[in-house]
Parts: sequence; C-alpha cells; structure tokens
Amino acid sequence: MKELRRNMRFVGTLVVVLFVGLAAWFAMTVFTQGSVWASDVRNSRLRATASLRGDITDRDGNLLATTADDGTRQYTKNAIARRALSQTVGDTAGMSGTGIETFYSATLLDISTSLVDRLSELMGNARHVGGSIQITVDGPLQAWIASEFPVNEDTGACYRGAVCVTNYKTGEILAMVSMPNYDPYDLAVRTDAQVEDTAYLNRCLQGLYTPGSVFKIVTLASAITNDANVVDQAFSCSGEWDYEGGHIVCINRTAHGTVNLKTAFKRSCNVTFGKLAYQLGLERLRQTAERFGFNENFKFGDFVVYNSAFPTDISNMNGLVWAGIGQGKVLVTPLHMAMISGTIANGGVMMKPWLIQRVANSAGATTDTGSPEAYRQVIGAPVAERIAEYMYETVRSGTASRAAIQGYTVCGKTGSAEVSDDKTVETNAWFTGFIRDDAHPYAISVVIEGGGAGARMPSELAAKALKKAIEYVG
Repeated sequence: MKELRRNMRFVGTLVVVLFVGLAAWFAMTVFTQGSVWASDVRNSRLRATASLRGDITDRDGNLLATTADDGTRQYTKNAIARRALSQTVGDTAGMSGTGIETFYSATLLDISTSLVDRLSELMGNARHVGGSIQITVDGPLQAWIASEFPVNEDTGACYRGAVCVTNYKTGEILAMVSMPNYDPYDLAVRTDAQVEDTAYLNRCLQGLYTPGSVFKIVTLASAITNDANVVDQAFSCSGEWDYEGGHIVCINRTAHGTVNLKTAFKRSCNVTFGKLAYQLGLERLRQTAERFGFNENFKFGDFVVYNSAFPTDISNMNGLVWAGIGQGKVLVTPLHMAMISGTIANGGVMMKPWLIQRVANSAGATTDTGSPEAYRQVIGAPVAERIAEYMYETVRSGTASRAAIQGYTVCGKTGSAEVSDDKTVETNAWFTGFIRDDAHPYAISVVIEGGGAGARMPSELAAKALKKAIEYVG
C-alpha cells in the first residue's frame, strides 16, 4: 500500500510538473509568436472584424497605404513606387508574408480594442479605424533603386535580385528592394502573366544566396582575430592551388604572385583565402561566422528574416577551403550581408535592424516607437578598423572601384558566387559595403542573380543607390 501511495504521489507530481511546463511553454510561445499568429491571414478574427485598416507611411510621412471611405484599400499612386514597395508594404490578400499589411494586420485593424470602445463607436455610427504605422524605409529611395535595377541586354527583362540599405549607426532599414516585384492592385484580377514567379518573395529577408567572395570579410575577420601576425604574412598565388582532395582557382586563373593580406583581399584572391581557411581550421572559422550571426535564429520583432548558414558538418579540407571563400554550403540573406558590412563600419558592433519607426492608435496617439539597439559586439574595434581599411583599398584600387563616389569614402567588397557545379548557370554578382561618414552612415548589399563575374553591375548600382540615399535621406 505504501508503495502504491508513493507511486501515486510520484505520478501526481509528474503531472503537475508537466502541466506547469506546458503552461510556461505556451506562455513563452504566445509572447514570442503571438504577433505572427494574430497577423496570419487565416485568422478568422481578422476576417470577421469590421475595422478599417490604418495608414502605412514611410519615414518622411509619405502615404504608402490607406483605406478609402468605401472600405477599399488604396496604395501610392505612383506605379513604380507601388511595385517597388510591394513586398515591404504587402497586400490585404497576404501574398507577401513579410509585408506590413500581413505582419502587422492586428495593429492596422486594432483588434485589441476593448468591447466598451467598440460599443461607443457603434453608438456614434462610426466605423472603427485601426492603428497607423510609420516605417523607417524611404519610399522615394526604394522606388528609385528599383527603377535603376539592371536590365539583361539579351532578354530585355530586368534581372532578379535585391538591394538592402541600412543605417549602420542606428540599425534602421532605409530600403529593401526585391526584384521581381508586383502591383497589389493586380491581385483583384490576377493572372499568371501579371504576377511574375517569386514576385511575392522578399529577397532581402527570404533570399538565401551563396555569398561568394563577400564572405571573405568574415574569413578575414577570423584570421586577424585569431592571429595578429597574419597581416604580415606573405601568400603565394599562381592562379590555382591543388591541395589534398581538391583544386581551387582565382577568377580567370589570374596569378597574383606573392601578396600580403591587404592585396589578396582587394584583388579577391581565392587561393590566399582558401589557404587562410585551412590555417584557421573549421572551429575557429565557424566561431567567427556564428559571431556574425550565421546559424542563428534572428528574432528582431519587426520582421522575420531567414537564417543564414555556415556548414558545421565539414569533414575534409575541400569543404573547409571552399567555405573560406563563401562557396559550398555557405548561405546568406542580403539584409544579413548589409548587417555584416555595417558591423565593420560601426567598430565591430552589429546593430539590431528595425523597420517600425512609429505606431499610433486611431486617435493619433503614439503607442510604440522604434529605437537603436546594439545586437552584439562581434569583433574588436581594431580588427574592424583594419578590415575597413582593406575594404577602402578594394574600392580605391581593387575589384570594387566602380563603387567609388566622388567626395566620399566608400569601403566595399565584390563577390561572384557560383550556383552550379558544372558552371552552366551564370554566377550571381555581389557587392557589399558602406560610406565612411558619420553624417551619412549607410551600409548596403546588392545581389544580382546571374549578374556574372566581376561584379560590375552591383558595384555601379551600389554607388548610385548610396548617392541617392545621401540625397533623399540626408
């Protein structure tokens, strides 16, 4: 009998512990995912509400979305701007899952309003108007960048890709251009011909790309952090390197000769950075990559960004060498790449990116505001300073010279990322960098799918976009 009572107490205690654990898990899940659930287009409460959606405006108050008196949702009149902002603003059908219309439906409809307030509105014959949202994006800047996106001369169609511009001092997202885009008005009469494949995808947040040579920023940071003497080390490059289990070449098999780390970086020498990765070893390179946010589940609150990846299962030298030059299983989003450049510009401190500048209720009273917040100190300030110097040399006299802006100090890195083993698919072209100017602290990443080797197009587009950011944002 005693044993039975003991077993009953044990089972009872276990049930209580499990119940408390389940309750704690549920509470934590609601806290971290509640806004996502509330904003889901399948939420029946959203469909049932009689509220009018509140306004969405850009950083300067330009109207991006509003609700007319007849209840129809209206977007900016400029067709180019409307399309450029489509994945950022979103649509009421929820086709762009990252858009403000979807992610912040609960706020725009203000479904949290009390029953007493709703009854008061009904008695006054007034329809409830939801909250309004002001975002950090500069609408004219985003529209301009989209209008300047390169066109394929062979097909006459615009290239696919993304441009992300941030303020590396504050973390504000100033532009998120994703190509192709779509017109929210087309959804009412949508046909396959009207909305291009993957147009609903926000490539800045959801596009996972092989980074290629822009990842050499991370490899460089790891090398300098782990061995201060590496900056004086001499590397020999004959244009190719045979090692145990593999073979690596520089672009066009260019022989860079004997180079130091700075020259290898500004010329984007694959052989040198493959050797660097081998010297570092998997663990040290992986640790640095993870300090920069790879393999991390980013939870920024304002939006959802896909996880960038650095392989943890590399079992041979070949995989390590290719990871060191940003190939193999390494993947990154354009927003994350802009954050990495911004970290270098900001003395090694990565800022938390944010999109929501201000939230106001139907009466116009501010209920929430965004503010700068440091995410983490990724690398030491001296290491960041040296990398910034190398990135400046890359723009001044290296592979990124087309990104230069007269009168400003631009630092950057180009990249050509192979996306097929047999080279039958044109490489993706990258540029990432920043303006070194406290008055204009802007970081940028550009990826053009199929843009080819040499990174001419993304470097030129980055220079034009940064010049416009200076003009529009100030």
